[in-house]
Amino acid sequence: MLEKMMENHKILIAIPIILALLSLVLIGFNGLEQGVDLKGGSQAELQLLGSVTPSELEDTLDAKLNTNNIKVTNNGNNKVTVELENNINSSTFTSAINGKAKVISYNEIGPILSEEAMGQIYIAMIFAFLFMAITVFIVFREPVPSVAIILAALCDILIALGGMSIFKIPLSIASVGALLMLIGYSVDTDILLTTRLLKRREGTVEGRAKNAMYTGLTMSFAAIAAMGILYVVTKILMPEATTLSNISAVLVIGLIGDILSTWLMNLGILKTYIDWRQSKKQEKYNVGSSSSKSKSSKSDEGKSKLSFKDKLKRKTEVEDDEVMTKIQEELDKIDNMDESSDNIPKSEKSSNKKSNKKQKNKGNKRKAKKQKGKGGK
Repeated sequence: MLEKMMENHKILIAIPIILALLSLVLIGFNGLEQGVDLKGGSQAELQLLGSVTPSELEDTLDAKLNTNNIKVTNNGNNKVTVELENNINSSTFTSAINGKAKVISYNEIGPILSEEAMGQIYIAMIFAFLFMAITVFIVFREPVPSVAIILAALCDILIALGGMSIFKIPLSIASVGALLMLIGYSVDTDILLTTRLLKRREGTVEGRAKNAMYTGLTMSFAAIAAMGILYVVTKILMPEATTLSNISAVLVIGLIGDILSTWLMNLGILKTYIDWRQSKKQEKYNVGSSSSKSKSSKSDEGKSKLSFKDKLKRKTEVEDDEVMTKIQEELDKIDNMDESSDNIPKSEKSSNKKSNKKQKNKGNKRKAKKQKGKGGK
């Protein structure tokens, strides 16, 4: 399976990006529900009296209060939480319930407080991504892996927000905390993968990715199982703990998105980056080897030229030796002729002497030329 993923890594990069874009479109059309602590309004915790049900209480409040989006949540043990979109004072609300429930707590959140909370959330998200980017860049000192890790975390957040829009999970201070936790989970698995692929050198890229996947998926599935159990327990046994159920639901959706963004997109980006870096090294190696080969060929040509000169020099020396040997033989013949010159007439002697002098002069000239040539060399 991993081998096929590594072969098609460029195609797999697009899957988490498409999911993140679809989440943006879904949020734009479907909207994202906000909790009372962010959008403002009233929130009350009530103890139901007698046999009143949460649905009956909701109908009563809807009829007597001029407000929209009344939400009644059953907390168990005849306790409910009522959220109102508008700010209504406590006396008006108490008269509206008409003795069907007892008010345990009542809070009004104005628009100023809600705007301030949203501003703090934006600042928290911006600083989380900023410090994450700085930390990742300091660790790896390479822009491509750093951008890949940040992009994976951003896809996780968008996928989680899209899931919140589908399942009507309100955006509240608690769910924002879950999103911040999700950034930590995402960076953890992404740094694990990046460290295994770029920092370690043993084995192949596929082998290191396989080991990182085993470790990362074990961490992710363990976290998904823990958050899933928390969600089931809070929904069945503790329905009043809506904060815990919202946090666990957001984390389950985000961790599923993190598996896709880490092991499809981030792994694909890193594999492409490693292949590009290896190709650059191979090009440099090829250029260096070609230049060294040209230098060696030039040195071989120089050696061949030098050897040719040496051969020519040796050849001329051998030829000169042969010529001098012949001259010496001729001189020996002339000496033998001088010894027998007593039986030759004077006229012949004089002619022989002249010829002998000419041959000696020629031999002396050749010796002088040879000595000059050796001295010049």
